[in-house]
Amino acid sequence: MSAALAPYIEKIDAALAEKNVITDYLNIAEAKTGLPKRNMVLGAIALTFVWMAIGVGSSLLCSVVCFVYPAYKSFKAVESPQGDDDTQWLTYWIVYSTFNILEYFADLILFWIPMYQLLKCLFLLWCMWPIPNNGATVVYKKILRPFLLKNEEKIDAKLDKVTGKVTKYVDDAKREAADFADSSAGQMLAAGTAVAAESASQQIDEALNEDDKDKEI
Repeated sequence: MSAALAPYIEKIDAALAEKNVITDYLNIAEAKTGLPKRNMVLGAIALTFVWMAIGVGSSLLCSVVCFVYPAYKSFKAVESPQGDDDTQWLTYWIVYSTFNILEYFADLILFWIPMYQLLKCLFLLWCMWPIPNNGATVVYKKILRPFLLKNEEKIDAKLDKVTGKVTKYVDDAKREAADFADSSAGQMLAAGTAVAAESASQQIDEALNEDDKDKEI
């Protein structure tokens, strides 16, 4: 068991050896308590699993762990000159988005699964784990990629159709707004808005002047 966990412990030690805000606080805590940083992290992980199993606030915790960390790593990937990490996190977000859509429609069923939030968090952790064939890569290559390639033309056609309709509605709305602005009613509304804004500005100036007078008195 210890031999199987050794690579992961080494990765934790390597992460704790980096210089950042979290490791700085861990160094301070280690100096004050005498507990090794690794033990603190492992204890926090164990506490997190217990919290997820109990279920109190587990949904929020799962969202934080499985969204905030990947979002930050995606930012790091975008800023790095390498392209492999971009592919890794794009794959994760495809799987994450698909999972959220399926979860939304199956919520009434998933609600009755014991420790569902823990299982969900473990699945998403597997998807983001920094190994060559993590969960996101497996799910994408085995399930999502074949499905998307098979239906790519149909999906593109549907998207083009929807995009065309949205563009038409926006253009029609712009045209109607321009016609209304040119009409007498639109000009009256614009004039009334300008008068109201000017009146409000004068009232504010008068109130400020009165405050200044009161202070002088």
